[in-house]
Amino acid sequence: MINSVQSAYATQSVNEVQQSRARTQSTLQDQQSGDKVTISDSAKMLASVGSFFSDMNIPYTPGQSISLDDLKTGLETSTKKFQDDVNVLFLQNGINTDPPVELTTDGSGNVRVKGDHPQKDKIEQLFQDNPELANDFRGISGLNSLVEAGEEYLEFAKAYEKNPYEAVAKYSHIFSGMNIDEFSMTIGGDDSVAET
Repeated sequence: MINSVQSAYATQSVNEVQQSRARTQSTLQDQQSGDKVTISDSAKMLASVGSFFSDMNIPYTPGQSISLDDLKTGLETSTKKFQDDVNVLFLQNGINTDPPVELTTDGSGNVRVKGDHPQKDKIEQLFQDNPELANDFRGISGLNSLVEAGEEYLEFAKAYEKNPYEAVAKYSHIFSGMNIDEFSMTIGGDDSVAET
């Protein structure tokens, strides 16, 4: 009697295991037979451009042109939001903005405090602990550079209409790409300002 129960149980277990394996293989085959999509590098670039502009509060649709005024408005809006977020973060963490805090980035893109602020290390650690806020600062820095380049191009274009040779001589740094100013933003004091 015991032998018949054992053999029946063993048979039942093997059957259940075999059925379970068949279901698993069928599910895996269904999952593996789906369509595959490959996204081109240019499409990835467009997606990141669109993401950058939306992060900087600039309405953007692929194929749409963006005016210098749109960039300036986005810069103002993003800067104000960033400064508000930083002020809240500083208040929550006991950071004193007297003396004012001047933020910049180092060669690796890390947010740094310029000068000898007494809470420099704590402030820099706050930006390491809040990568989204650090990304916002880097985005504002990039957008500020874009706005400055657009404004300088307009100045060059006006000068070029009057005297092409003089304009090229005066704005030759535009063509060399060597005139890169360091972006910084001051938090605290009378007014928070962004400057290069």
